[in-house]
Amino acid sequence: MSGMEDGGGVREKGEFAVLGFVLSCRLQEVGTEDATRVLDALEAELESRGLIMGGGVDTDRLDVFVLPHKNASATDKDRLALAEWLDQQPLCTEVVVGDWMDAYGVE
Repeated sequence: MSGMEDGGGVREKGEFAVLGFVLSCRLQEVGTEDATRVLDALEAELESRGLIMGGGVDTDRLDVFVLPHKNASATDKDRLALAEWLDQQPLCTEVVVGDWMDAYGVE
């Protein structure tokens, strides 16, 4: 049996996919408070689109995986808009947005 635990049940291979993407950037010489502010602002932007994230930030880098909140969906428009939003943040450089991938990674 291949799959992952999901709400008490094992998800079978091919049953469904939850698509998400990686979003990352390098931060310009910031302290912990500034890095946390960038992460909090990103979280607010995601929530306004019905999205959530996992991952985190340190003083030189932000790396998160973005996926839809329950009963929501993420679109290519969201993916590109979030990359643009991050690129417009004064402390962020080298913004990277990844391709769509299955959040559960079951192949």
